[in-house]
Amino acid sequence: MEDIMNKEDNENLVSVYTSTNHAIIAVVKSILDEAGIEYLAKGDNLQSTYAINAFPVEFQVMPDDVEFAKELLKDVEVSNGSMGYGYEEGEEDEEPKEGDESK
Repeated sequence: MEDIMNKEDNENLVSVYTSTNHAIIAVVKSILDEAGIEYLAKGDNLQSTYAINAFPVEFQVMPDDVEFAKELLKDVEVSNGSMGYGYEEGEEDEEPKEGDESK
């Protein structure tokens, strides 16, 4: 949808998911589109310019859609480079260290 209405609306947008993974970005777009939630995929134009997962895409929705969007996206796999529902700013998955069988 990526068709948030006007400039005033854009100032109210709330981030609900961020990822650098092309596959996860496609899944998030599909989920939001299917639910009819209008969103802005901030940074998506940089992803299509460069072939690597270097730039994050931040999905933003209107305040009225935040809870519904988070509920829909809560089960999207979160990996390094993705900050999904429940993640604090800067927090990432920890990779198991070599020889560490406990994780």
